Amino acid sequence: MRKHTLVLSGLLLISSLSPFASYANQPISDPYALGSSPQWLTTKVYIEGAPEQDVKASYPGVVGISMWDPQRNRYEFFYTDTGQSKYADGGGGYFLVSGDRKTHVLIPDKGPNRTIVRRLEKLDNREFTYSREVPRDMVATNPLVRIYVVHAPYNGPIKTAMSN
Repeated sequence: MRKHTLVLSGLLLISSLSPFASYANQPISDPYALGSSPQWLTTKVYIEGAPEQDVKASYPGVVGISMWDPQRNRYEFFYTDTGQSKYADGGGGYFLVSGDRKTHVLIPDKGPNRTIVRRLEKLDNREFTYSREVPRDMVATNPLVRIYVVHAPYNGPIKTAMSN
């Protein structure tokens, strides 16, 4: 009986301390902040270690206007010049934010990629920044680099609507 009491006391002590440990690494991202703007515009792309250099021109595939519906976990991407949807080429589908709010996963409905995993860097109602590893300049034979893609709420003339 004494052994069971000791084990039970140990478990209670561990469980009472674990909530305190979780406060040390609080997530900074609010997945519902994606819904705080109807549209988000890519404002900057930079390579890890060089935040002062905008390299959007080298990574056009990650540049655009995006829409997020946190209620349905749906997303869709659009071209910045025409507002045309990128849905047919994998630019739309489902998304999820991991429980620790550090990972943002895209699951396109169509296109060559089935899952895209991105690290959430910042997400609030003024900025959405993620990072991911891609080949330098998006050339398949180049070495991988970590790019950071920064978005801000878009209030320009192009209006978009989700396909699904």
